[in-house]
Amino acid sequence: MKRCSIIFHSVCGNNYILASAFKDALHEEGFDARMYNVKDEDLHIWSNKVEAANDFYEEIKELPTANYETLLKSDLIILGSPTYFGNVSAEMKRFMDESSIYFHDGSLSGKFFGCFTSCSQIEGGGELCLQSMVHYAQRMGMIHIPLGMQARHIDPLQSACGIMHHSGSESSVRPSSQLGEAIAFYTKLLAKYILR
Repeated sequence: MKRCSIIFHSVCGNNYILASAFKDALHEEGFDARMYNVKDEDLHIWSNKVEAANDFYEEIKELPTANYETLLKSDLIILGSPTYFGNVSAEMKRFMDESSIYFHDGSLSGKFFGCFTSCSQIEGGGELCLQSMVHYAQRMGMIHIPLGMQARHIDPLQSACGIMHHSGSESSVRPSSQLGEAIAFYTKLLAKYILR
């Protein structure tokens, strides 16, 4: 069974919801899908400042934290990050940067890759955040499987790079069933390439 590691950073819970939807859809496609968070020493601070951050705080804290062996054991790696100023969060950036130990020996070369993000608005830089994760994967030798334009019939606001959720200015707009359909479509696409 092919292993997929869904490694994400979530503050207000939207990326946790997306990661959970990916996990369920990947199980349906026959993957051994596992969820991991990245190290976030400030999550408890956000839970005291932003109401939405409390909704899934306990669930996120209970997840195992990704390490670099997680990457090595994976056939498919899916990264998810909030969009901050058109880029990944500092916590996700730290995780990506610290995995550079595998850059020169190509340990991650040939592994498949997908990504998702949650951003405050359509114009909020989500596309740039996805591109940042894709650029990282390509530099590490991973094979990015894009969502492409095929999911536009489900959700015309999706990026070609991966799944994008628009959470509103307070991050309180939760992912819709339409987005769940886009994730299911994407996982079928991933399975087509990886499990054939």
